[in-house]
Amino acid sequence: MVEARVFRWADGSVVEEEWCDPHAGAVRVADSWLVVDGCAVNLTLHLERFTTSLATVDATLDARAFAADTIAMIPAEGRWFPRLEAIDYGDGAMLQFHLREAPDALTDVTLATAPRDPRTQPSVKGPDLAALGALRRELNVGEAVILDDGYIAEGAWSSIVWWDKDSLHVVDSGIPHLPSVTEHTIRDHAAFIGAPVVSARVRPEDLDGAEVWTLSALHGIRVVTEWRDGPAVHVEPGRADYWRRQYLNRRQALNPDEVRSHS
Repeated sequence: MVEARVFRWADGSVVEEEWCDPHAGAVRVADSWLVVDGCAVNLTLHLERFTTSLATVDATLDARAFAADTIAMIPAEGRWFPRLEAIDYGDGAMLQFHLREAPDALTDVTLATAPRDPRTQPSVKGPDLAALGALRRELNVGEAVILDDGYIAEGAWSSIVWWDKDSLHVVDSGIPHLPSVTEHTIRDHAAFIGAPVVSARVRPEDLDGAEVWTLSALHGIRVVTEWRDGPAVHVEPGRADYWRRQYLNRRQALNPDEVRSHS
């Protein structure tokens, strides 16, 4: 695998970082998405989430121009997992771009319920990524399930959805969690075919016998095959395969000019 290349936005230009800046601070906002042969699913929503959060950190940064220039740098072939981020720098923030090869996508996952909630800003992607990743490593599991007052909120690096018969269930919007682009895409297709979508508050034990998925831009849909010390999960043959096909059908070619036009 090729090592990640890191670039920064400097005076309206993308410049490759060649050394570690000791003045660079914590990540304030971040977003990543999967690119396969020059195509991605719902890139527009990823950029909207990034720019909306960034505006609360430093409204002077031209995130759209930066995104357009960096997207143009992603190779047209292969699997890539680029990352945009804003980090603390001096009295403001600095934009960075990580050009990374994507690891292989996984289709199933083992869960464990996290013993604590390390999130400080549940509605913003970026500030809590490191702490959530450390929690997942601590549990030595594919994904850690974060609880809010005992109710399922989300996975460390994913959203959690589940099926009850033919109804798709999602975490109630009143429970603090990150707006998920992948979940949005799945819900959009459910609406298209008329599949019921139910918002709910559940505890892990309430999902005994349910089919549970984790959703993320990197892996798409992962079917939960085990929940350590948790509910006994069910897998409906063929269901995830159908939804993966529909999700991947949403891929569109990257278009830097279109990104820039939304500035």
